[in-house]
Amino acid sequence: MRVYFTNLGCKLNQAETERWARDFAAAGWQVAAGIDDADLHVVHSCTVTAEAERSSRRAAGRGKRKGLPLRTVLAGCYANSHPEAAARAAGVDLIVPNEDKADLLGHVTRAFPGLAPPPSPIEIDIPCSAPEPGRTRTFLKVEDGCDMRCAFCIIPSVRGGQRSRPLPEVIADLRALAPADRPGAPEIVVTGVQISSYRWQGLRLPDLVAALLDALPTGERAPRLRLSSIAPWEFDRRLLPLFADPRLCRHLHLSLQSGAAATLKRMRRPYSPERYAGLLGEIRAAVPGVAITTDVIAGFPGESDEDFEESLGFVAGADFAKIHAFPYSPRPGTEAASLPGQLPAATIHARNVRLVALAAEAERRHAERQVGRRANVLWEHPRQGPDGPIGQGLTNDYVRVFCPEAANLAGIFAEAELIAVTTGGVSGSLS
Repeated sequence: MRVYFTNLGCKLNQAETERWARDFAAAGWQVAAGIDDADLHVVHSCTVTAEAERSSRRAAGRGKRKGLPLRTVLAGCYANSHPEAAARAAGVDLIVPNEDKADLLGHVTRAFPGLAPPPSPIEIDIPCSAPEPGRTRTFLKVEDGCDMRCAFCIIPSVRGGQRSRPLPEVIADLRALAPADRPGAPEIVVTGVQISSYRWQGLRLPDLVAALLDALPTGERAPRLRLSSIAPWEFDRRLLPLFADPRLCRHLHLSLQSGAAATLKRMRRPYSPERYAGLLGEIRAAVPGVAITTDVIAGFPGESDEDFEESLGFVAGADFAKIHAFPYSPRPGTEAASLPGQLPAATIHARNVRLVALAAEAERRHAERQVGRRANVLWEHPRQGPDGPIGQGLTNDYVRVFCPEAANLAGIFAEAELIAVTTGGVSGSLS
């Protein structure tokens, strides 16, 4: 029997999808490369935006639209936020909400006994989901849920309160992803809803990261470790010395959401622009060359013209390596959806256009600073250029590099000289 996974949404969803792939493979299933070859389609849904919900429904109905004789399972956050609508979605045969998805395989086996494959005579060990050419990273889940109540966010409602995984379980997963005796994933992303909230038997995120570095292979087979988003109000300074280890990527994602003090208060974000700016200064002083990326929302309810200009000015001066710019959209079930001061769609769009332009300028400035240095690049699957395939990859500090000479190096670390700014990053040379 063959299973195909469609993953939508966050890195945490990706980590959980990879876990399902390992569970199914160990039970004798084959992970299909495409839906046309599958007997079962598992859609890991997202509800963070209205577009994510539409994408989840479209993905769930894909098998039916194609007339394929397969079963479809809809799991994840959309199944929690809109259970009745999810159950009615075209083509869906089984709903598995977040509280049950740790045993997705068991639910599938009980719901569709005719799909159970024969027992496999060999032990199957795959560290990632379906193998793809040029796949360079995998995801390590360390916690789930969130105890915050940011006014715009639906995640606590669909994933529940914060829960941290025991350290021994996390280390066991890491060793499966990066075994000492054979090649594993070259980059492992530590992920969760809020990894900075990690707590287990008195240990916090710096203790976890130190333990992960101790467990990682060294030498030629050493993968690198990248941290996903960290809450700025929970940043533990004990993390800073750990970046001296070259296996820990010098990249931090610190979600800002707004650079205006009044907007942050309405968002229920527990920091001020001044406090955030002070944290940036501390990090950059301790970790020279660190790339700091962020998220910013335009058009939050009650955001005045003055608030938006304040936010734009703060973002312009913060020297981010990359800014994920989002227009505000109301999510039913969140406090923000019922706040006074909802802005017209045209105003939100116009502000987001300016924010996106600012983000592009920040990314260009970050790229300009890279020109003239050499950097170790983890090369990915090449993109197609007008004259043939072009290798592309990421440096430790989140610089995207393009190089035709690296077209055949997917999944491999190799140094490149960064020679010029180009669309989406910098061009490089292996010579």
